Amino acid sequence: MYELLILGTLMSRNMTGYKLRQVVESSLVPRREISNGVMYPLLAKLEDHGYIEFLADETDPRNKKVAQITPAGKARFLALMAEPIAPDAKRESMFRFKFRGMPAVDLAHQKAILNDYETQTQADLKTYEGVLTHLQNVLKEPSTNKPYVQWTIRNLELSIALCHTKLDWINDSRQVLIQQAAGKNG
Repeated sequence: MYELLILGTLMSRNMTGYKLRQVVESSLVPRREISNGVMYPLLAKLEDHGYIEFLADETDPRNKKVAQITPAGKARFLALMAEPIAPDAKRESMFRFKFRGMPAVDLAHQKAILNDYETQTQADLKTYEGVLTHLQNVLKEPSTNKPYVQWTIRNLELSIALCHTKLDWINDSRQVLIQQAAGKNG
């Protein structure tokens, strides 16, 4: 799962393992810490596959090593960016990883990623709204545990608001793509 994010991050610049770990942690949804015991074996695996290489940082007095993406790593990154995202528990993080890598893919791929995110967000929204309607009807029944149902409804309202925020973000991102394309063509 982290391979896409690490390779995408290295498309922009070389980084130490410590810095890459911070990038991964800040990109996960929900945010969580990644241990060195997870991070460094993953970096070693990427190096073994020839996707990254470690170079000594000549500017650092401690001679730290920085990871650099290789041509094979760039090809692997582009392949991962083209793969569909499964509708599972990791979906939101995977989309966030792809969003970070958007500058490295062409406009058609960027639009496709946004379209996929919109489709999945719309499906979530439809489900939440359907459950909300059902619970509003349940709330009218005299035997209902009203506080429980009311808080379940509030939880659904939060999920619905998040979906609307995501859809607004998608539309804003499309406008950014249009402006960037106009800037390249203008």
